[in-house]
Parts: sequence; C-alpha cells; structure tokens
Amino acid sequence: MTSFHPLLVGIHPRSERLIKTFRAYSRKKIGFDELSKVLERESREIIELQLDLNYRYVIDGMLRWHDLLRPLAEKLDGVEVDGLSRWFDNNLFYKKPVIVGEVKRTNKILKEYVYPSEIPNRRFKLVLPDPFTFTSLSELGKRRFDDVLFEVSEAMNEEIREMEVEIGLGQVQLSAPSLVWRKLDEDSLELAKDAVDECLKGVSAEKMIHLPFGDALNSFPQILDARVDMIGFDMTSTKLKELREYRIDRGVGLGFVDGRNSLIEDVEFVRRKVEDYLEANEPETIYITPSCDLEYLPRSVADEKVRLLKKIVDELEEVE
Repeated sequence: MTSFHPLLVGIHPRSERLIKTFRAYSRKKIGFDELSKVLERESREIIELQLDLNYRYVIDGMLRWHDLLRPLAEKLDGVEVDGLSRWFDNNLFYKKPVIVGEVKRTNKILKEYVYPSEIPNRRFKLVLPDPFTFTSLSELGKRRFDDVLFEVSEAMNEEIREMEVEIGLGQVQLSAPSLVWRKLDEDSLELAKDAVDECLKGVSAEKMIHLPFGDALNSFPQILDARVDMIGFDMTSTKLKELREYRIDRGVGLGFVDGRNSLIEDVEFVRRKVEDYLEANEPETIYITPSCDLEYLPRSVADEKVRLLKKIVDELEEVE
C-alpha cells in the first residue's frame, strides 16, 4: 500500500520583515548579530509549521540563501561570483559562478547557511543544486565541462557526507532544472546521471532528485537509472498522461501544487490527479510537493501552501 507524505522542495520566501532587515544590513545600518536573530526566528517559524503538520522531512526555509548556487559559488575554491543572470523563466536572478581554477572543497560550505538545531535528528532536509545544473549555469572559461562537473560532484559529496555525521540528515535533494528545461542529448543526460551518482555516493540519508521548471520526460530514460530513492516531478510542466506510462521502481514526488501561482489549489482536484497516477503505478511512497521552491510567492501564501500539502495527504489517506 502506498504511503503519502507532504514535502517541501526548496527555498521558502522571506517575510517583509526579513527583507527589510537584509536591506538594513546591506546598507550597514545594523550588524550581523541583529540580522542573525531575525533569520533564526523566521527559520524557527518555518520549521515549527512543518513539525506541527507532521512533515517527515523538514527544511529550515533556506532563508539565508540568496540563490540556490550561491553558497557553493562563494565557498568552493576555484569559483568566483560575477554578474546577475535570470533564473530560468522566473523573475528572479542568480549570481553566475565563474570557474577560475580547479574546483575543490577546503572548508565547510553550508555551516553558515543552515539552521538544523530545531529539527529532530534524521529529519533535516538538505537541498542543493545537482552538479550538472551548477556547472551548466557557470562560466567555465577554458576549463572542460566534464572536468568541472566531476570536481563539483566530488566537492558536494564531501560536504554532504560531513553534514550527515555532524547534524544527522534525513533527506538530501538535488534540484535539477537544467535536466528538464530543454531536451538534452543522450551523452549529456548520461553524464548528468553519473554526476548525481558521484555526488550522492556513500550517502545514507534518503536521496531525492527534483526536476522543476520543465517536462520531466526531457530527462528520461537516463535519470531513471540514477541511484536515488525518490524522483520529484513538476506536474505543472509534465503531462500526467505521459508520466503514467513509465514504471518507476522507487518513490515519487508529485508537484501538483503550483509553486509559482498564488492560487490555492482545490484539495479534491489534486487528490483526483494523484489517484489518476495511482491507477497506472503504485509506488511505496508518494510525496505531495509544490512544483518548485515556494520563494516566488508571498510568505503568507507559501505558508498556506505548506498547510495545503498536509490537507491533500489527509484526504488521500482517508480514501485509502
């Protein structure tokens, strides 16, 4: 029998209070200690919301992350950050990583970015870009793509495995929009899959790859061979009828709740979509997720969608 769980898949929006605090900090009107207090308080609010709703794995909101690539770009040796680029077709931007030498991890990357202390052991969810997305969105200069890709994969693997020991990770998610934004050639998809495997090698936490901002079938069939426990789909961009045709021998995340639209979905509508999927496939676990990070929404709307995911799960369990 399939079990259902609500799950978030990325960065949560900052409140107006936190946005103003960041602005004051950037203008040197307040110190880092004051910024940290607000960050910790709001991270705790997001954590408590998920715990109160009995989420299996919990994110801390990722409120200090200016974009998904930034911590890696700022902390890895051989990488610098440069001008702004658009984040796929969203109205947000990221600072482009620029590869200036061999990419190595010589110091902790995420220590300053995560707030795990309020999350029970083995329930902290870590979200990172998949290595192919990070490398594809970087400026490589004269470096070979393959070389940079696997240097990034190895550095990420070191960070994840160390974090497992130090804070007890429950789930590690690699967000992989570059694998589905457009159709890649077979060699590129095979390379991307190998990089995912290298990045997650030896990791004991549940391993998930999430495919936002595009049709998941753009990454098939290669991504189905990746050594992950879960595959998450952006169901605002992936046709349910076509996805149903694939037998996926692991858990799935179904992102029917639109992370880029303030409309609050109808619980019954989503339940019927999930049941439609179940008519063709019956995985052991289904996560009910947003289609992507909720950072594109106002904080109040994002929080309501966190509650909505649990309502959908409750409805599915009632029917089961």
